[in-house]
Amino acid sequence: MKKKSTVLYGSLLLLECLLWGVGNPVTKIGLEVVPPLYCLTIRYALAFFLFMLVLGKRVVKTMTRAHIVPYLIISAFTAGSFITSTLAMLYTTATNTGFLMSTGVIFTPFFSYFILKTKIDKKHMLPIVIVTIGLYLLCSGGVGFGLGLGEVLALLCAVSGACMLVFSSKYLVDLDPFVTTTMQTGFTGLFCLFFALIFEDFPGFSGIPPLGWGVIIYLAIGCTCIAYIFQNLSLKHVPATYVALAFCSEPIFTAAASYFMLGEVLSTRGVFGGALILASIVIASLLPEEMPKPEEIGGNPET
Repeated sequence: MKKKSTVLYGSLLLLECLLWGVGNPVTKIGLEVVPPLYCLTIRYALAFFLFMLVLGKRVVKTMTRAHIVPYLIISAFTAGSFITSTLAMLYTTATNTGFLMSTGVIFTPFFSYFILKTKIDKKHMLPIVIVTIGLYLLCSGGVGFGLGLGEVLALLCAVSGACMLVFSSKYLVDLDPFVTTTMQTGFTGLFCLFFALIFEDFPGFSGIPPLGWGVIIYLAIGCTCIAYIFQNLSLKHVPATYVALAFCSEPIFTAAASYFMLGEVLSTRGVFGGALILASIVIASLLPEEMPKPEEIGGNPET
């Protein structure tokens, strides 16, 4: 993996995490007036509509029946990560949920090994250990973790997120990242709608106040359209393990945004944890790691 590519796509991933980090307190504000699953549904539906306005001809021209299954797999894990994280908040504290959701950085190398045939190099365990400690310091209030329903859901979120990264990395060898992003938002919206119809009452479009629509618009454009393009462009050029490590910077941006928007103050240990996370990302970017060859993961290099 070339260093210039690492810096370029690492920067895109950090921008994505910045958008998501700001989106977390924005979402917390918006969920006071919009049911969570319908918020996700409308967010992805709006993002899909915007993508089709810009990329509709490209989608129709490029997409084939053979691409449907990869799109569905990526979207199912995307929806799974967001739905389980939302439900986890109902059954456990934000501290427990935040830490356990971020453990996707631990699962990603192992899924990469089985799915992408990427070797687990011992030297890459160091940044994973550092980032795990950093996440604990950043997100933990010093209370022990109990394995209840909320914790199980948060772990499922981490597993789903890791699978989304790995399968995206696998299929983007052959797929157009812009078309993939478009279909990812569309199918994810359908999955979210399915669960919203089961678990929530539809508030009606007129029942969503301007604040709610402002939140949805930011989430659709910033946290979905722009963020997912950055993510899929990066996954085509850098390993899923590195992407997962970069995603661990999101809690830092969340803490900063929450300070200004919600008045939340980060503790001293949280600041130290954030510094460890940044250090782990720098270490990961300096370690050599080759992308798996297309023929090793079932891709066609001529596609």
